[in-house]
Amino acid sequence: MPSGKPSIGGSRLPLGSFETVPVDVSNPVAADALFVSPHLDDVALSCGGTVALEARRGGALVVTVFAGRPGEALNAFARFQHERWGHLDDAVGERRREDAAAMAVLGARFTWLEFPDAIYRGNLYLSDDELFGPVKSEDAPIADGIIETLGGLIRSVRPSRIYLPLGAGEHVDHQICSALEARLRTLGLDVLFYEDFPYAATPDAVEKRVARWMDRLRPLVVSIGETIETRLAAIRCYRSQLSTIFRHYGQPDDVVREFARSVGAGDYAERFWQIAQEEP
Repeated sequence: MPSGKPSIGGSRLPLGSFETVPVDVSNPVAADALFVSPHLDDVALSCGGTVALEARRGGALVVTVFAGRPGEALNAFARFQHERWGHLDDAVGERRREDAAAMAVLGARFTWLEFPDAIYRGNLYLSDDELFGPVKSEDAPIADGIIETLGGLIRSVRPSRIYLPLGAGEHVDHQICSALEARLRTLGLDVLFYEDFPYAATPDAVEKRVARWMDRLRPLVVSIGETIETRLAAIRCYRSQLSTIFRHYGQPDDVVREFARSVGAGDYAERFWQIAQEEP
């Protein structure tokens, strides 16, 4: 398994190019908000409007966890996914280029960790049923590597709040990132969960995840009327992914707008979930 050593990119790179250099913890890039993205698109898809707002206020850093290249020959399921994305010879490279462009649109700094996507982790996940099912026991050690790397970034960047995926949709990589909450909260951070999109548009997907917290989560709705177009522009950067991601939902712009209006009761908004403070 790769070490998870991160690479960091700037926030003004064109779609046709990208560059990565090791994170220099002696010269930290301060950011009030740190967003954990399982894959190279999840944060922009789910809460790009809030990322843009945070970037304007005090800085936003988006950390994509499962952004590593395959370390071995692709299994049949991974090859199938590549075909759906357009027969890409270097799928991760193309997705990184798309992500760099999206982060430029949002105005966010970004970091790619080298942990491999679930479809690249040997033969653990060989179908959609497995990809959206329980996390395999063989995957348990990966959380230790992720938390170690994130801990170093947090000490360098010193954010006041961190955004994690809620895990709506039950994708195994989203579940792994969502489960980091308990360990990250010990660092004194304000932890918020964002609603994974477009999975959150599936009936009961959000409710199912929230119910696991036994009434301990409280919603926080953020108006994104001024950044909805920015979010949509960032989403359009993921050209190789959109037809697959939205195949069960509809036209991306329409689906995003409709859901954002439903969350904001007519106004464009994004919803987050916070752990309720315990009564003294």
